[in-house]
Amino acid sequence: MLKGMKMQKKLLFLFLYLIVVCSLGCDNTYYDEHLEMEVKQLDSDLNNRWSTSGVVVSSITANGPAEKADLATGELISYVIGEYPIHSSGDFSSAVKKAMADDNNMLLYLKDKQPLRIATRKSGDKVGIEVEGSGTVRIKNIIHGTPASNSDNILIGDVVEKIVDERKIQGLDDYKKTINEFAKANATLTFRTTELIGVKIAAVTALGNLGDARAVDALIDILKNNRELALRKAAARSLDRLVALSRLNSLFQQYQQENVNQLPADTLDRSQLESAEILGLLLVDPTANTATLEAPFGIQFQHRSEALNQKVNEGQLVDLAEQYIQKDIEPDQEIRRACLSILGVLRPTSAIDSLAKVLRDQDEIPGIRFQAGLGLSRIGEPAANALIDVFNEADATAKDIAASALGNIGGTVTRDFLINALDTTDDPAIQLTLVDAIAKIGDESSLSALDRQRQRFQEDDSAIRIFLDEVFSSITAPLE
Repeated sequence: MLKGMKMQKKLLFLFLYLIVVCSLGCDNTYYDEHLEMEVKQLDSDLNNRWSTSGVVVSSITANGPAEKADLATGELISYVIGEYPIHSSGDFSSAVKKAMADDNNMLLYLKDKQPLRIATRKSGDKVGIEVEGSGTVRIKNIIHGTPASNSDNILIGDVVEKIVDERKIQGLDDYKKTINEFAKANATLTFRTTELIGVKIAAVTALGNLGDARAVDALIDILKNNRELALRKAAARSLDRLVALSRLNSLFQQYQQENVNQLPADTLDRSQLESAEILGLLLVDPTANTATLEAPFGIQFQHRSEALNQKVNEGQLVDLAEQYIQKDIEPDQEIRRACLSILGVLRPTSAIDSLAKVLRDQDEIPGIRFQAGLGLSRIGEPAANALIDVFNEADATAKDIAASALGNIGGTVTRDFLINALDTTDDPAIQLTLVDAIAKIGDESSLSALDRQRQRFQEDDSAIRIFLDEVFSSITAPLE
């Protein structure tokens, strides 16, 4: 009879895990005829990381012994445990010999007592228990100087119920040997399985690194439906990376159209080139004026970029990000940051109200409010009115962020608003931000307005006067 420890059946993780394992080239599998399931060697890159070792359940026969033992695909079997029932002194001697053979320790189950772990120093040492009886087996002697004699919980007359042999599984060879030995001994099996949180995080992260459009739906599902925060964070980061990768489609289409892995660097968009290099997709050599796709990722990505760009722009990511930047929906700030970054790259006008709401939220952390303002500035002119409303109505932090964002957007309406705000604002910190924002626009009207402010603070040694002087000293032809 088989028994097992109940674990959640992570079918989605199996999909993710197999993607990573297959991409790393691991194909060591073993079909266990006794349990009617296939197990896979844990890839060498993952083995012993995050304290993991064992074999991964890759497939299970429906209604077979493994399924009845509550094993599930995607689980890591770290221990196989054999239970030897004791009905005679021969059973006891045989069970002790088998249990102590590999690791010199076993679990002894005595009636009405807690299980006792007994360990010897080296192979061949005596456990120190002699038993008698058939059917009901009792301890008849405890040998002095042995591990059994060191325990106050082992007494003559105790009934021995069973001996349990826990076998740690390091890999496929351990698993094969253990299962076959237990099968020959007709032992009852249990399994100790491990939650592969570290490996799962690695799998989710790998989905973002692969740059494959098929990863988007899986990552969205994890972010929306998984209860494990670490996995949700990894999914948000991976989605953010996929969005960043998708923006490079036009760059990689040039490589695909030319059917080459190297192009002259000066023929490519400079900002996209820098982004692609940061993301590890290509290598730029300024001296040779070359931009070479990094193998294998960059070379593979040139064939994935178009599909990824289309998938990212379907709209579901925008809808998701607009919801998950609100802390009443998503309490984790790292996930909110990733979603703000996604909106900042995609720049949807539909997100203006959601971003403005984050910017107005006085209870939100300043860094996230700043990122919301940055997202609005990247949307550009369509977001100007929302930023003006925030400046007029919100707290000082929001005013400061909104003013800076308006300076990034520029334009006549924005410029005139900032100039008027500088004339009417008394807060020194906001004044400095307004000066900087107006200077960013830098047209003749902006410079004239700043020059008027310099005259206004002519006799003042305040920070704003010093800053105004610095602004004009940086202009090659200041207005006088």
